[in-house]
Amino acid sequence: MNGKTPGPEEKCMSVRLGSFRRDIAGSTAVEFAFIGMIFITLLLGILQFALVFMAQIYLHDAVSEAATGQTTATYAGNRTGVVSQICSRMFMLDNCNSNLLIEAQPLANYSTAEQPISGATFVAAVAGTPMLMRAKAPVVTVVPGLSQLKISAAALYAKRP
Repeated sequence: MNGKTPGPEEKCMSVRLGSFRRDIAGSTAVEFAFIGMIFITLLLGILQFALVFMAQIYLHDAVSEAATGQTTATYAGNRTGVVSQICSRMFMLDNCNSNLLIEAQPLANYSTAEQPISGATFVAAVAGTPMLMRAKAPVVTVVPGLSQLKISAAALYAKRP
């Protein structure tokens, strides 16, 4: 190395490191710890995907039912009534009544460009006018470090005369 012969301390240290390198006791536990973290993260990811997928299906069904179910809340423009109807069918939404963004307005009011769901407009349905109801909500995440996931749904309906 530097032209000097190793001293007794350096020889003793190399002997210890050599015996440590050859010792295989506990290597299985260390390998399992590395693989276990990946496995647990994979399982949590699969669980999160399944929960988001189910919540998306539930929100789609709830919005479709609220729009086409001929409820008085939808036709009267009662946002709180529609929100409570949708939230009664939902799960995996933290504080659904306050976090659910919902809007309904005539289809003619929408442009062809993509518009984010702001939840600002909720208009009473007019007989024979095509209406579009859209909803968006954040989903509870179970995977640490995962950003906020949101689900959305839309339904087209018309009030019967």
